[in-house]
Amino acid sequence: MRRLLACLLLAAAPAAGAPASPASPVVVTLGTGGGPVVQTKRSQPASAVLVGKDLYLFDAGEGVQRQLKAAGLADARLRAVFLTHHHVDHVGGLGPLIVNRWILGTPDPLPVVGPPGTSEMIAGLVAAARPTERSPLAIGASRPALAEIAQPRDLTAEMPALTGVYRDDRVRVMAIEVDHYHDADGRRSVAARSYGYRVEGAGRVIALTGDSGPSERLVRLARGADVLVAEVMDRPAITAALAAMPLAADARAGLIEHMALDHLTPRQVGALARDAGVKSLVLTHLVPGRDEETSTRGYTDGIDEVFAGRVAVANDGDRF
Repeated sequence: MRRLLACLLLAAAPAAGAPASPASPVVVTLGTGGGPVVQTKRSQPASAVLVGKDLYLFDAGEGVQRQLKAAGLADARLRAVFLTHHHVDHVGGLGPLIVNRWILGTPDPLPVVGPPGTSEMIAGLVAAARPTERSPLAIGASRPALAEIAQPRDLTAEMPALTGVYRDDRVRVMAIEVDHYHDADGRRSVAARSYGYRVEGAGRVIALTGDSGPSERLVRLARGADVLVAEVMDRPAITAALAAMPLAADARAGLIEHMALDHLTPRQVGALARDAGVKSLVLTHLVPGRDEETSTRGYTDGIDEVFAGRVAVANDGDRF
């Protein structure tokens, strides 16, 4: 009981795992909800890593630009976007983000790193915005083609080891493939890919699981991290929520199986943090994460039994 109380108190402390210097990376949880059901208290998944005035965006759920503004990050210099996977709750804000950079005349092309299919997705978003591109905003003003605003890069499909995917004068970003998709036969899917990311800079390490079921690869991703930003789900609550939805029986069963194989329970997250030796654990992508929730206990139950470090249940706009 004492350990649970400590977890709940730490969940309310946005400074958990605070960096030692202003040049060290800070993670800002912009959107802490998960799934396509739109909520008002928790926006869809997105996290920012802030280094001084430089910003690195990990996932871009619907409303991400508003979340950046709400977090006081609208004026930061966005240097790159990293997508963990292509589920709509993680990419719904990407198109508006790209179009707005074009409208506002942001000069530097934006690297967008993500799973195979990211280049195809960016090309499709640009094509969908062609009518906007043809609609003049300023008389006589010229601007680059919308297609020049983003520079997509598809990650290698098979990435079982941590691999460098981006580097600049502020950070090094590494990625590893994680387990978020399974086919009907129970095997890991090869049709779609999901990745976790590790950010290193100024002596501080931040690891982000993205969406994933339990995996030894997650331990490699998070080894020794100062902050582990991990997805978590309340399995009893999501099972009850699915039962209340007007779904066909096979669709409901398939979703429940996906939740069991491809997402993390609190105890599994705690075991990951313990095995990786992380200093601080931040819980996000809360599923079901509904507005009517009155407690976050379902997202922490069992963690204290396996992990003795700092634990925080993130809210939109928290910094760690």
